[in-house]
Amino acid sequence: MPRTKIAILYMGGSIGMVMNQKTGRIEPMESLSMIHRAIPELQKEVALEFFSVSNVGSSEVTPDHWVEIARKIESLYDQFEGFVVIHGTNTMSYTASALSFAMQNLRKPIVLTGALLPINDLAGDGRMNLIFAIRAAQLDIAEVCVVLGPKVLRGCRAKKIDESLLQTFDSPRFPPLADFSIGVHLHPWRTVRRKRTLECRPFFDPNVELITLHPGMPDAFLEAVLATNPHGIVMRAYGPGMLSEHLFPWLRRVSKAQIPIVITSQSLRGAVDLHKYRKQMTLEEMGVISAKNMSYECAIVKLMWGLTQAKTPLRLREMMERNLVGELDE
Repeated sequence: MPRTKIAILYMGGSIGMVMNQKTGRIEPMESLSMIHRAIPELQKEVALEFFSVSNVGSSEVTPDHWVEIARKIESLYDQFEGFVVIHGTNTMSYTASALSFAMQNLRKPIVLTGALLPINDLAGDGRMNLIFAIRAAQLDIAEVCVVLGPKVLRGCRAKKIDESLLQTFDSPRFPPLADFSIGVHLHPWRTVRRKRTLECRPFFDPNVELITLHPGMPDAFLEAVLATNPHGIVMRAYGPGMLSEHLFPWLRRVSKAQIPIVITSQSLRGAVDLHKYRKQMTLEEMGVISAKNMSYECAIVKLMWGLTQAKTPLRLREMMERNLVGELDE
């Protein structure tokens, strides 16, 4: 019986570093063959092919890298049954969201994984995460996923929550798609494999600003944001989308300038509800867009992507508030 073909795309991150046994320092590995050699048993059940897409630290990732990953997967799409992207953990949530919007109508999984420690660290998480990711790439799932440890998380819902080897990522607003903790448990809310035509639209407008509100925020800060001429703004408000009425005149100026502004919640498990209080209904009348229960990372990436897809402000608002790839509850 032929082995399942899985493509491994290498982007960089700690998993691709090695511990220098002489100096004790963490250094870039010389060749991808070290990752290949770390999982000899797994290669009896699956055929792996490695591709070096880039080699950047997680903090150096840009939207150009998202495009690069998407285009590489598109070029290999019909040759493999699943894809694993090795990526640094710090910006993995952004990349997972970006691939979710850039590559829609999937019929096979794209799994992002990484590690906090180098793959040749015997007590590290690299080898375990890679094995779980490769196994997830063989499951009956057709979504962009994040796998660090035994849980398979929806990519546009995943969030880095800790520097812990036991639970680096979680999905606070949506349960896992699958779990390897005891056997393999697939959950019914996942998107399953079936015949679909891939829609690859990896286009992003990076000219988006993020504002996290805090009590006493100076007006000068908000004016400085407008001075950059952003194409869109994501604002992390309090609770269900609450903010001071002191900000309303500034919001009206933003609306008049036709700069889309998306409100998301600072709460880890919260959601924006612009219909709950009269003050919030005023925000909706001003054209403020609700991120509902999207994470702020996902909201930023979706706005970057949506700005390249929507031809009118109304169309952008409809797109942002509508569930496209499982990123929000409607």
